[in-house]
Amino acid sequence: MQVVYLTTNFTNLDPVMDNITTPHNSITALIKNVTQAQLVAADPSTDPELLRELGLSIDQQTRQSVAGNPNTPVDVLLRLGAEFPSQLLDNPVFPLLLLENLNLVADIPLPTLRSILKQENVPVYILEQAADQADLEVQLGLVKNVQTPKGVLNRLTQSRHPQVVESARLHINLAGELTEKYEQRIKEVIKGIIPSARQAGTGSLAVLTQICPVPEFMVEHWVQDSSYKDFFCRKLAYSPATFPNVLKHLANHTDGWTWLGVAENPNTPTETLRKLFTEKQASITLARNLNTPTDVLESLSTNQDQRVRIRVARNPNTPLNVVKGLANDTDIHVAQTAATLIAEQKGEYTAEAVRKNPKTPPDVLEKLAQKDPRTVGEHPNTPPELLLEFSKSVDERLRESVAKNPNAPVRILEQLADDESWEVRRGVAKNPNVPISLLFKQLARDTWVNSAIAYQMSSKKYNYPEAESILDILAEESTSPLETILQRLSQDGGEAARLFLARRFDLPANFLTQFAESTEVKVCEGVAQNLNTPVSSLEKLAQSPETKVREAVAQNPNTPISILEQLSKDNYYDVLLHIAQKTNLSPEILEELAGSKSDQVREKAMLNPSLPKEAVERILCGEYATGYLKLNPDFLSRHPDSLAMTLNHYAKSQFPLVSFIALNQPQISQELLQEKSLSISWLERLAIAQNPQATQQILIQLAQDSNQLVRAAAKDRLQNLSQS
Repeated sequence: MQVVYLTTNFTNLDPVMDNITTPHNSITALIKNVTQAQLVAADPSTDPELLRELGLSIDQQTRQSVAGNPNTPVDVLLRLGAEFPSQLLDNPVFPLLLLENLNLVADIPLPTLRSILKQENVPVYILEQAADQADLEVQLGLVKNVQTPKGVLNRLTQSRHPQVVESARLHINLAGELTEKYEQRIKEVIKGIIPSARQAGTGSLAVLTQICPVPEFMVEHWVQDSSYKDFFCRKLAYSPATFPNVLKHLANHTDGWTWLGVAENPNTPTETLRKLFTEKQASITLARNLNTPTDVLESLSTNQDQRVRIRVARNPNTPLNVVKGLANDTDIHVAQTAATLIAEQKGEYTAEAVRKNPKTPPDVLEKLAQKDPRTVGEHPNTPPELLLEFSKSVDERLRESVAKNPNAPVRILEQLADDESWEVRRGVAKNPNVPISLLFKQLARDTWVNSAIAYQMSSKKYNYPEAESILDILAEESTSPLETILQRLSQDGGEAARLFLARRFDLPANFLTQFAESTEVKVCEGVAQNLNTPVSSLEKLAQSPETKVREAVAQNPNTPISILEQLSKDNYYDVLLHIAQKTNLSPEILEELAGSKSDQVREKAMLNPSLPKEAVERILCGEYATGYLKLNPDFLSRHPDSLAMTLNHYAKSQFPLVSFIALNQPQISQELLQEKSLSISWLERLAIAQNPQATQQILIQLAQDSNQLVRAAAKDRLQNLSQS
């Protein structure tokens, strides 16, 4: 090759060309100058070998010009045709190649053949010969092309690929135009091609069924197909994110776990719940569902099962007259439950109910104070003012109840430590809130109560073996400084005593540091739980080989973020479970925990309010999307932009039904609508034709589609647009 090939028709090229002395240098210089390369690539007189080199250019326009140049070597043309099929078909030399080589189609590389079959001007001769190819994408390209002859389509109905067979049967040249009842025909065809659950992408289908409308005929099919039972229908039945119309169909399932899930689902329509009562007898779950109709609750109040009647009584929607009837039930547990609820509706709370509920509101406790002051005195939610009043009562038992209250203010405990009643003073000694100085400098000298202190600091399961030695220490050090008493107890009191001290909220920091060095696991665990443990000790304990110790460090609300992030790499789920609940973690670590293999860790992370929106979007596009939706059913309703992002993700799914459902939604982007309107899948093109956001331009294009269903849907939409 000589440089003279570059001079034809290019007398005004850049002066750099004047310095070219060798073929290699000429090609290198030409490729570096993009403008000149484009001109040379488009010139039909350019040497074929130079065109071969230019066909490897990184510049797209240069490669495109090479694909359209009649002087380009055949092998280069056929290779570039994959990227530029239109230029290949328009190349003047291409028809000649077909005449010269009757088997040219067989020689065309598969990527190129797939590309040119998507072009409208592909010669029929190529369509006929391409039918011999076994490649799935080639066959789909043939059934997508509106020019494909009837004879080729008949051959394709015998394909080993089911989707090719269905597409061929629906081709306009074989099936003809569909003018009436196309919607019913769409249902029939799609129901006929729904695969078994194993091949359908049920994970993605479950997500879509919880975030957007799904054709009801599909849900009906899932209910009837046993392969969808365990891993799909049950999951949907128990999720509060599942749409009501889907739950309506799931209620007809033969699987008991599925319709029981529907019976307790808060989204289940009232009429469906009534149907479950008459047809399925889902009594226990219906009795506690807040949407269960009152007439059903009334009927359930006479159910023979005691558990059902109790749940009816507890259901806030049960009519008062029904609850009153249950208060006279022959079963004492049902009657007591109903009577308690009736009293609470009147603002009357029983002492037993208050004792069982540590979160009883202060105003309720104040009302109960006159009726049962001792119960109120012991309750952790009792207001300090009321405790102060009770602490001055002449009733010794009432003062004792205050002394035992875990939230009694220190000033009240200090007052009660001097109480004339030894039982009150003992109550103070047992109170976890009593100051350590008061405990060991005053109460430990009280011969009436010091045994209570000793027993607290001894091992219960071994019948308090250290109690006597602890009493001896307290007696020996009765006049010693607090520091000395604590030192003696930590050295000679035994493991139980050290554990008791390690848990104390006001233990001096030097003792916590000392205990953090202990070889006793329980002591280290106690230190790790202590809110006042120094950071340096927490850092050391975070390295402990004992899971319980690291778990305690993770649980401590004062553990610094640096230690928490270190523990987030722990191999034990018990540790990670506490880490996942921390709101000050970095977004990356929290997202990682939300993808944990542990259900419990994953759940805590997914419920963490600090989990970033971007992380949630990634979760919704991944393996644990349905789990997140079950825990946070309202996330997408609060973030419409995230819904659009999620739908656009599933619209690109490899599973046909998944992409079909997603592409039907109005949130799909215009870019994706345009892209998928050219899809090789007729299901995706059909979804675009049905999408309310498809532009008129797209619909006009799809009205000329090769698929009779796509054409019918697009024409119907165009007609509706013209009438609106």
